Amino acid sequence: MTRRAEAVELCLEALATGRVDGFSPNHDPAPSAFFQTVLGDHGMVRDFGLYEAHFTRWTPDQPWQCQFVTVQAHRMRKPPKWKRLVRELDGFDLVPGDLAVPGSEYIRVVASDSEACVDAATGRLLKISIPAAPPLTRSGPAPAHLRRRVRAVAAGPPDDWPGIPPADWPHVIATLDNLHRDEPDRRPIWTAYGLWLLQRAAARWPPDEWAWRWSRFVLDRPGTVPVGDVSRTCLAALPMSPTEAASLPAAWRDRTPDVIRRSRMTLALLRCAAGDVPPPPPPPPGMATWHPLLRHLG
Repeated sequence: MTRRAEAVELCLEALATGRVDGFSPNHDPAPSAFFQTVLGDHGMVRDFGLYEAHFTRWTPDQPWQCQFVTVQAHRMRKPPKWKRLVRELDGFDLVPGDLAVPGSEYIRVVASDSEACVDAATGRLLKISIPAAPPLTRSGPAPAHLRRRVRAVAAGPPDDWPGIPPADWPHVIATLDNLHRDEPDRRPIWTAYGLWLLQRAAARWPPDEWAWRWSRFVLDRPGTVPVGDVSRTCLAALPMSPTEAASLPAAWRDRTPDVIRRSRMTLALLRCAAGDVPPPPPPPPGMATWHPLLRHLG
């Protein structure tokens, strides 16, 4: 396979599965050279040439967490035509992406949640963005002035908390994360409201999605729940068994969209389970079976 063919294959794998060279934003690449740029205390970028991994952390004493990976297809001498890539993605659902930028078209692959940016004039791929978050049920756009509404509701008496419709709850959780960072003196208020909302969301959201959102929320707020609760919750919600993970095809073309979605969610939940105990931890019960299989997951 030529270097160009390898680069095109890398783009296809990133679009279809959310993996680059066999790894996802939820696990580290094999040791290889990269150029690292640290953006203050809270941001870092590792540049591997054709793709980059972007990390954040809230405080300097926290470990870096990868938020997304970008494939910089525009760095190729001749980026592939989007029409060619679409032919290779037959069987994958494509929908409009989240961004609207003049001169560019954004297309999202549902199974992986990867998003392609295509130059509208040339029809060539410019960039692929792969979030570390697993594919989740999409909400509508966030309502206007949500941050102001969340602040008012969360700071009010608990009897008034049901003031935001359930359809907007995923946006509320994201807003609470921003408030947790931006207004640390009121963190107990944001945390209490978030736990109340997540408790009620358990009956509305798919079990694996709820477990991931809940785990991310409490892991970012150490001491919120007893140690061990996150690992038990995540392992109980895994959409894939160890047997299924062990039998995953190595080639991305042999993985169906449903398998890709469940694989990405399984790995994301396992990462949360592994983060339940501060290092150096004994593996949470049930994790030992999964350790040899993590490399297969997406």
